[in-house]
Amino acid sequence: MKRVYLEITDSCNLNCPFCTYEKGRNFLSLEEIDDYTDQIRPYTDYIYLHILGEPLLHPDFNEIMDLLDRKGFKLQLVTNGTLLENYPDLIHHPCLRKLSVSLHSVNHLDIDRKYFETISSLIETERNAILDLRFYDPSRLDEILNEYLTTLKDRYGIRPTSRKDSFQLKNNTYITFAELFDWPMIDGPVISDTGTCHGGIDMIAINSQSEVTLCCLDPKAHNSLGNLKKRSLKEILESERYTRIVTEFRNSTISCDLCKRCSYRLRFR
Repeated sequence: MKRVYLEITDSCNLNCPFCTYEKGRNFLSLEEIDDYTDQIRPYTDYIYLHILGEPLLHPDFNEIMDLLDRKGFKLQLVTNGTLLENYPDLIHHPCLRKLSVSLHSVNHLDIDRKYFETISSLIETERNAILDLRFYDPSRLDEILNEYLTTLKDRYGIRPTSRKDSFQLKNNTYITFAELFDWPMIDGPVISDTGTCHGGIDMIAINSQSEVTLCCLDPKAHNSLGNLKKRSLKEILESERYTRIVTEFRNSTISCDLCKRCSYRLRFR
């Protein structure tokens, strides 16, 4: 697999309007993370420490980073950035491949200027890790966030990359204008029962209650493949249910109720 999402917590210190799911208070223990990453290791080199929650809230975050490094994982971390000042050495951690800061998370919120000073310091830091600054449609930005985006453009200039809506500021530093999407809801309208998806094929997700799902857009595990407290990941990925769903995706058939209601998968036509 290209990656596995591991939600070490579903708790968050913000309440962003584009994140429609109610946050929880679940935290995977360090022992569980140690066990689950051992089980993940045969399937991928890449770990993403999020689905819904803010990973920097985890009380054992530094220990988790060291654990991932010992096991040879490459980490992509997505954060709202409000707690980065508490982890000044994070950007230099050997297992960190990419740090994505969702600046659009602070849109319309009363954020201290120190927040932007922390981001600017990361930009100027010599590092091996990629820094990705994520914005939604610039027309939706509030005044302070739009001002910061203008400052970045004036200071560094921006150069388009080969990826859609991605621009380079300097070495290993990028701005991405993410496209808004609707989270799939189990009680939402059915979009179609045909098509394909990368879920289950290129990725799986494990939420903070140890449920294994097809992708990161199913935080409540409506399409649960199994729970790691009851079955091993190997057993889950060798199960009839998992095999059937992946085969259906490859044959452009959608049977899972949540997937029928997911518009994000339409990008994979």
